[in-house]
Amino acid sequence: MIRSHLCTISAFALAVSACEQQKPLDAPVPAGSAARIAHPEDQEIADLARKPDSWVLEQVGGERIVLDGQTLDLRMQYLFHKARVAAETEAQEAKDRPEKPEADPIDEPQSAMETREDANQRWIRRTKVGPELASITNETVTARDGKPIPVRIYRPRAESPLPVLVYYHGGGWLFGNIEAVDRAMRRLADEAGVMIISTDYRLAPENPYPASWNDAEDAYYWALENAGRLNGDTSRICVGGDSAGGNMSVVVTARAHKAGKPKPACQLLYYAAVDNRSVPIMRIHYASARLFWNGFGLDEPFTNYVHQRVFPEMDLSQPEISPILADNFTIMPPTLVAAAGFDPLRDSDRAYAAALKKAGVHTVYMEYAALPHGFLQQTAVTQEADRAAGETARAFGKLVAGLQPKRQ
Repeated sequence: MIRSHLCTISAFALAVSACEQQKPLDAPVPAGSAARIAHPEDQEIADLARKPDSWVLEQVGGERIVLDGQTLDLRMQYLFHKARVAAETEAQEAKDRPEKPEADPIDEPQSAMETREDANQRWIRRTKVGPELASITNETVTARDGKPIPVRIYRPRAESPLPVLVYYHGGGWLFGNIEAVDRAMRRLADEAGVMIISTDYRLAPENPYPASWNDAEDAYYWALENAGRLNGDTSRICVGGDSAGGNMSVVVTARAHKAGKPKPACQLLYYAAVDNRSVPIMRIHYASARLFWNGFGLDEPFTNYVHQRVFPEMDLSQPEISPILADNFTIMPPTLVAAAGFDPLRDSDRAYAAALKKAGVHTVYMEYAALPHGFLQQTAVTQEADRAAGETARAFGKLVAGLQPKRQ
């Protein structure tokens, strides 16, 4: 596999360990399964979580990162510091190797599978193990072109039909699957008190825009048709997701409205990619884009890579790609927006929440100043990410509970 490409990709939410010392991958197994083989990083993460702040601070040079009046979570600073040192070492070693043309590992099926599996396993390892639920089942949605869309259904214990959340994972439309977010979905279902339909979707570059969005839309319509069979509340079917998945949630709502079909009853958006214009344009409009697009997980090289591989030669300002540029926010349902302080997307999420409120949409905005993009996959690393995951889940449960259920 070509390490320089992977080092670029690894910047995204500390997903891939290509810039660190290479270790053999575990065989893929279901997330949260007792049969999952321990990885050396499991112990590393556990040790980091237990280390005193004084030790962690010493490892990062004795000085906390403070930007825009915010102090970065110390353990996230440690992981960013470690990744930066590894990348610098790799760059130095690369100078001593003969130059040769490099292929993109995502373009070759075997290396693409390995890269994605590495990212998925990293997400799993850094997410706190979720609770046991009343049931977790797998089903398959048939997409509009006949292809299968795997979904995993999480149901906490309840005597009556539960509100339903159709959830789309993040990963820049390039990475992620239902296994990678299994632990997070168990917790969200339990603490929000909702049934979750966690949805896979086709990934770029093999399937660029609009493939992921079409799969997301098809999964939502499947939920409308099957919620009753699954003992879900058919009047409270919501959509949600993190990062790329948050973007698709908004698009699914807009598409349902345009098609004259039942819209989602509410939305849950974690650090959603609501503005996907180029980095230079984003830096003109948002201070967070100027401050945090390098060194805090969601880096500029990865963002440019997403634009090239997911939206090849496309207008990034069209509303399906950048929903914040839509001309009608009144069609949106009640929405919870959760943002991260050290995220280049922070200010676009703030602006999106403000636009919803201005349009009269019931909006709950929650921001975690010390955390970076992707904090749902860092709950085993830092107590602050763990707190954010729990608080937002319970707040979403409260939002859903305030919706008027269907009278039986």
